[in-house]
Amino acid sequence: LRAVGDVALIGCAADALENDSDRTWRATADFLAEADITFANFEMAIPRSPVERVAVDVSPDLIGRPSALEALLESGLDVAAVATNHIMDWGETGLRETLEALRDRNVTAVGAGANLDEAIRGAVVERRGVRVGFCSFTPEQRWTATAHAPGAAPLKLEYVKESLAGMDRPDIRVVSVHWGIEMSNYPTPEDRRLARDMIDAGADLVLGHHPHVIQGYERVCGGFVAYSMGNFVFDIQAGRIEHNFDPQDLRTAYMLEARLGRGGVESVGPVPVMIGESGLGAIAQGEDRLAILGRIQELSDSLDEGSAAVWEHAGGRLVGHKFKAVRTTLRDGGPIAVLRELRHFRWRHVKLIFGFVRSLLARR
Repeated sequence: LRAVGDVALIGCAADALENDSDRTWRATADFLAEADITFANFEMAIPRSPVERVAVDVSPDLIGRPSALEALLESGLDVAAVATNHIMDWGETGLRETLEALRDRNVTAVGAGANLDEAIRGAVVERRGVRVGFCSFTPEQRWTATAHAPGAAPLKLEYVKESLAGMDRPDIRVVSVHWGIEMSNYPTPEDRRLARDMIDAGADLVLGHHPHVIQGYERVCGGFVAYSMGNFVFDIQAGRIEHNFDPQDLRTAYMLEARLGRGGVESVGPVPVMIGESGLGAIAQGEDRLAILGRIQELSDSLDEGSAAVWEHAGGRLVGHKFKAVRTTLRDGGPIAVLRELRHFRWRHVKLIFGFVRSLLARR
């Protein structure tokens, strides 16, 4: 299994795939295609017909291009996690056409559906006699499915357990989770506890996405958790995530390579990746490779300390970015759009604000 981070077929990344203009991409695509199973997190919807954007908020327009998908599939993509905060940006039509686009190209999609039962349903992929089950989840929000409404699979332990239990005789169980705080190099304490609970429930691998920067990994109760692998195919300018952050941090990533057998996960480790100016990931070489491996190890070794202070760390980096995004929403959608977003204010946002204040006080 070779798993990669966030994929969004937008901007210069989509251009580079369509035009085959990034020479380093070919070697990376070939490396992925050699794997028995290649997995990616799809940070977008891919509607084939013109649709009106349903989500009016501070997030960017992540609408993938079907033509770029064709080029991406040369990397041998087998499984796509679609339980993200963008899968419903283009409504039920966007969701349905995204799932159809993947299904028509023999890519197994997990993590979204026409209702809750479909969204949490896992899938099993068999290679060389080893059956690998996949499921995908994202924190419960307006884009998650209900009993009678489409959307992404909501991240609740009871649904994870139900999905794992419903898989057809898997030897290995992989849970993809769209979680954490954007631009934070550490998971929250709550997510670390949830990861342990998912491993206890039967997951062998937990693959994390959403922060857009790398986080560490750890072994938990016989399982393995990669909290965030960073970006993989992503135009960070088109995705409006570059402001206030070190571009090098956003361009540093890793694949996770796991050797799987009928008895479980035999070995697992990172493959360092650099995101080029084209927005496409390439296997890192030389000093870049060593620097990324060192950074991954540093983040993994400091998980306890970093996770305990994550709200202060993230607040200091993220609150200013969010205020800029709110100004953009005010400009583009007016006061009503901003008020609409305030309905989704959560306790985690309060934590970020308090963390931001603590980070300011710490500098004095």
